[in-house]
Amino acid sequence: MLKRKAFNRIFLTTIVFFVVFSFYNLKMIPSFETIDIEHDNNKENIYTLNNDNYISKTEVYVSKTLDLKDRIKEKLEIMTSENNKNSLLPSYFNPILPANTKVYDVIVEDSLVKVFFSKELNDITEEQSEKMIEAITYTIVDDDILGIEIYVDGKLLKYVPHTKKELPTVLTKDFGINKVYDLNGTNDIVKVFMNYYADCGDGYCLIPVTKYLNDDREKLEIVFNDLNSFSNSGFISLIDDVKLVSYEIGNTNIKININKDIDENELELLTTCIFDNYNVSEVNIMVNNTKKLVKTIEKWKKLLYN
Repeated sequence: MLKRKAFNRIFLTTIVFFVVFSFYNLKMIPSFETIDIEHDNNKENIYTLNNDNYISKTEVYVSKTLDLKDRIKEKLEIMTSENNKNSLLPSYFNPILPANTKVYDVIVEDSLVKVFFSKELNDITEEQSEKMIEAITYTIVDDDILGIEIYVDGKLLKYVPHTKKELPTVLTKDFGINKVYDLNGTNDIVKVFMNYYADCGDGYCLIPVTKYLNDDREKLEIVFNDLNSFSNSGFISLIDDVKLVSYEIGNTNIKININKDIDENELELLTTCIFDNYNVSEVNIMVNNTKKLVKTIEKWKKLLYN
């Protein structure tokens, strides 16, 4: 009997010790999921086809351990059809590069990127060919990369595939995206860069649009008018009756005076449109000519943009 009680005490003590020891060691083990997301991976912007046939902006995870050259390759592979990396795209988005397209090389020279594709890049349909060029350009060009050159089978791509539309040697965002032509003549043609939001399944996504229209007004006036009264019911502008009272356009900054306060979402959409149309580094927003500064947004100048 005594032996049994002694055995029970020893057994119980051992179990308690084991539980405490295991709990302590578990606390010392790092979370591999946390390390993988926060320290190894990073979300990067990518532009590709959504289910509504617009080139729109989304984000994908690209390893931070990769250099710029390999990050560009990774994003282009995600955008290539019938690639096992397509699963990294959100469900509402689709790859736009033709199947079996290979990225042979990416060369980074200061602010210029040269991308060398295989001949399969030309297997795109005529309907989607210009959208593909837009998607590649907008995915690669950012505040640090000002332009790209596209090579197919070792030769510089001079025309939009299957068309006679000539391409500039260096592609910048000035090439445009989701182009809309609202022209009734050849006079006073202006190109305006707009941004809208649209329902992309699990949330809203940004859709940039380049408009060509006959209008002799300042681009800033066109932007405000469009955000308040655009006619495409599939888009969401988020701007609600925000009027442009006055403005002053300088060499490096723009000062605008509006009729009412705006929230962060309205501010982001508005300033994105302004920076896309003007090569300035700062936008100052006032309300009803008061001296109160609502927001100052700073942005690097894009030397090849516009």
